[in-house]
Amino acid sequence: MTYADNPQRLARLLRNLASALEEAGVNPSGSSSARHLMDDALVAARELEGPDGPRKRGRLIAF
Repeated sequence: MTYADNPQRLARLLRNLASALEEAGVNPSGSSSARHLMDDALVAARELEGPDGPRKRGRLIAF
């Protein structure tokens, strides 16, 4: 299974990347490229999960 097939797994990887950067001492209020990478990873993880948490494959029901 690839990350493209599993958005939850990709979101977890991105959140772990952001956490690792923060633990490595990246200043969360700085302007370094590492801080921007951390922000981008968190934003991408949120986009993959959607506004209501992890995306679930569902059915479309229309009337």
